[in-house]
Parts: sequence; structure tokens; C-alpha cells
Amino acid sequence: MRALLILSTLLLPCVLTGQTPPPTTPPSTLQIKADLRQSLVGDWVGVLEYRDYSEPATSTKRVELPTWLSIAPAADSQLWHYLYDDGPAKVVEESDTVTFDPAASTYSESANGKPARLFNVSGYDTLRTGRGQLILIGSGTDNNKPAETRVTLTIRRNLLEILEETRPAASSEPFAFRHAFRFTRATPPAPPHAAK
Repeated sequence: MRALLILSTLLLPCVLTGQTPPPTTPPSTLQIKADLRQSLVGDWVGVLEYRDYSEPATSTKRVELPTWLSIAPAADSQLWHYLYDDGPAKVVEESDTVTFDPAASTYSESANGKPARLFNVSGYDTLRTGRGQLILIGSGTDNNKPAETRVTLTIRRNLLEILEETRPAASSEPFAFRHAFRFTRATPPAPPHAAK
């Protein structure tokens, strides 16, 4: 009901004057990058769930690791620093340089000195203030075999989910789960101020 009231308030002057409402201008690529940075920068805590490759290929066994992620701005990119709790007295670190490029509809990440992985991206135009869902498609390897990779990146106000699925290269097989991160902001949002 509230949405209908807002819509009618916005359109009423146009109806009375016979004008068409002004077109909605999509955000610029610079604005999309700035919004993504605002939505992602900060500290996150969650879990990495991954397929256990030590099991037979038909196995659906998965392993979970507590994971911390810190995202910081780095020039035209972002630095994603992961910490994984991989068992008693074993912490694994990984740093990725992540670059969102809405103008080219791409995303790239380079990790620990390895060659950058490049993905084609759909969904930049559907983001609202840096939130929404991006679908990334790229190629690489999975379990040491050539593969096509699909990453679904879901960004919400206090939730971040990264689902990576793979299938054999040049295949029409359905994508299969590889791993998923599920994060919440490390610091809870401030409660709304009480009305005076």
C-alpha cells in the first residue's frame, strides 16, 4: 500500500500536466564501482563449505571451515584477505586482489601471485546501491582438469554469499557445487535510534 501511495505521488503531477515521467537514468560505471566498494569494504565472518575431493567423484561429502574475510580498498581494486581455521593450530591465509569492471562487464581476481582469473559478469545493471546478485562466468581448472566456472555473488546489507560451481570445459553438463562462502558483517549494525 505504501509503495502504491509513493508511486501515485510521483506520477500525479505528470498525469495532471499530461507529461510523461522522466526516464530513470541507470547508474554510471563509476557509481556502480563506488557502490560495490561501499557495500563490500569491511570485516566479515562466516564459513567456507567445500566439496571433499578426497572422496570418490560421486560423493556429496562437504567440509566446513570457519572463515574470516577483511575487504579493503586498494587503488582501483579491492584487497580481499581470508583467514581459514583449518584445524587445531592451523590457520591458512589467502589474499586476493579483486577488480570489478562494470564498463567491460568483467571481474578479475589474482591470488597470492598466481595469474589473474577473468570472468564475464552479468547483473551489474541490476545492482541497487551496490547490492544484488552478480553472475560470473569464467574458465580454469577443477580438480586439475579444465573446467568452466560459474560464481554467484550475492551482496546484501549485512550478508555476503559466494557460490562457486564448475563443470567440465566445453560441456553442457549442469554446473556442480564446488564451494560456497556465507558471511555476515563482523560488527552488527547499529540499532535504530528511539523516537523522541
